Parts: sequence; C-alpha cells; structure tokens
Amino acid sequence: MNAPLYARVFDGLRERIERGDLGVGTRLPRQNDLATEFGVSVITVKHALGMLQEAGYIERRPRIGSVVTSATATTGRTRALPTIGCIVTNFDDSFGTRMLHGLLDAAVGRADVVLSRSEGRHDREQQLLDQYRQLGADGLILLPGSSGWIPPALFDLVHRQHPLVVLDRDLVGLPISTVSSDNVEAGGLAAEHLFQLGHRAIGLVTSAGEVTSLDDRHTGFVYAHAAHGHPYDARHEFRDVRSTVPHPEVSVDDDVAALTEYLRANPELTGFVGGEYSVSLLLRRACLRLGRRVPEDVSIVSLDAPDHTYDDAVQSFTHVAQDEHGLGRAALDAVLAQLAAPGSVAKTVLPTTLVVGETTAPVRP
Repeated sequence: MNAPLYARVFDGLRERIERGDLGVGTRLPRQNDLATEFGVSVITVKHALGMLQEAGYIERRPRIGSVVTSATATTGRTRALPTIGCIVTNFDDSFGTRMLHGLLDAAVGRADVVLSRSEGRHDREQQLLDQYRQLGADGLILLPGSSGWIPPALFDLVHRQHPLVVLDRDLVGLPISTVSSDNVEAGGLAAEHLFQLGHRAIGLVTSAGEVTSLDDRHTGFVYAHAAHGHPYDARHEFRDVRSTVPHPEVSVDDDVAALTEYLRANPELTGFVGGEYSVSLLLRRACLRLGRRVPEDVSIVSLDAPDHTYDDAVQSFTHVAQDEHGLGRAALDAVLAQLAAPGSVAKTVLPTTLVVGETTAPVRP
C-alpha cells in the first residue's frame, strides 16, 4: 500500500533537513507553498509539520513559522498517528456501542480517534464537521442523521477529496466511501423467519426516520413476500413511529396509542418485523395492551437488539444482528485507505445474521 500523503511530505522535508538542504535556523516555506509543491492539502502539510516538530526537527513559532532546530531526530517518534474524527448520531447497546468497540480496537497503533455525537441535529452535524476541519483531522467517519439532508460542509470535503467514510447510510449521488450492513438482506431474513414459522400475514413497523437503511429493510421485507409467494399489502405497514427519532414531537404514549389502533385495524396479522429495537419494544407494549401475548399470540422479529447475556429476566428478542465490530473496523480501514490513495471510493457491505430469541413461535392453528 502506498504511504499516506502526510508521511510523504514528512519524509521529503526530513530528508532535506538531514542532508543539510534546510539547515538549522532555516525557516521552512509557508504551508500554502508546501501544499502546492507536494500537491497536497494544507491540512496534510500541517500534519506533516506536526510530525517533524514531534520528532524534534523543527519548532513552529507564532508569527514566524516553522524553523529547523536539529538535523537529526531528538525523540524516539518520527511518525505520528493520523487523527480520525468520528461523528455518530447517538449510540446505545442495541446499535452503536459495539460498532465503536470495533472502531476503537482497530485504531490501536494505527490512528487517534476523536468521537462526537450529533444527536441527529442538522445544525450540530454541520458544526462538528466544521470543528473537525479546523482541528485538522486527517480523515472523518460520519453516521449522518438523515439520508435526505446533506450538510454543506460535506460537499466541500468531497470536493477536496478529503478522506471520508459514511456509516450505515448511502448519500445518493455523492462519490463517498460507505460502510454498511446488507439491510436488504436483514429485512428479508426477518420476514422469512416468520414465514417459515407458518405466519402468512405479517406487518412491518418502523420509525419515521429518513434514512436509506430503513428503505433497504423495507425492500427486503417486500422481496421476501415475493420469494414465498405471499401477497404483499401496504396496509400491513406502519412506518410512522415518531418518539424514537431525534428530537421527537410525540411521546412514547402517543406512539403506543397509534400502534394499538394499527393492531386493531389489522387483526389478521400474527407476525411483525420491528425496524429497530426501540420500535419493537413499543410494538410489544401495544400488543400487550390488547391482551395479545408475545410469542404465544403474536411473534416479533426485531432488527437489532442489545446483548442480554447476563440478564435472564429480560425477554430476548428474535432479531437480525449486524456485524457491528466489523462495521467499526471496516470504517477505519476505509478512511486509512483513502489517506494512502486520495480520491478512492469503495462501498463495503457486511452480511447480517438471524438470532432466534424468545419473541417468535410457530403460528397457532
């Protein structure tokens, strides 16, 4: 693999200093001039200069610039790890925490990771992207709050071919590397499990979020109907859970009431796919409100669920699990690959797995 651009700039300047082309006391060219000379961004030059300072070759002095102070390294480190910014909407044990474990484990000895959360707010996402640019982060990993809104700062990063990876989303039309699960497969696995248990009329319940992962899961749900020869009925969907989206305008009780009416209107449904764990919990609450037990009367497959290994009092959901550790590792690999080959774009899709729990059972005769 080719060396990252910042490493090439570092090596080029280090060799000049050690040969004496840039003697002790010499002021290095301005950052803009170095960026033009090496054909890289100013951010890349800043990182290389930071490496030279850390190794003891130069000092960076206010209003003067970078001055050579030694023709040899005076510290043991002549390489600095790249700084990677990571912005997620939020994270919990149902999705996100394990992904961050994978990312941080993969970063040991390879990168310094700076983590922030946007809480799904557009203004905060834009602010954090600007903040990381000012920090001089060498690369960015972003889990956007929406697939329908693209922060202006993102367009600039793409234009400058700044190393960037989008997690769990697809921003259609932009040449951006993405890392996600096979969400079409996930929706299909959930529906197929219910069909295999003998359920014929199944419903899909999701949040009202505008993200491509939900759309892909819906696609898989529809495909599974066709694969099993069962008619698909759009009336069996409820895609308007709102208390689980960022900054909700409705309460949990409002959603449970709406789900209760949905269940009353579709009494023929015996199985359901919940688009995410929190949605599945609300759906179960609505079922119990109507006296419908899970799984005796109704089966629910959740897309994602936390690990309840140490708590046997909690009903474990049958769910489709994502390889969250793999997502985190793949995201770091992808952004580091772009440091070595700027402008490269790759789409990484990881498989999902059905995990049978306590919320599904064969349909009652």
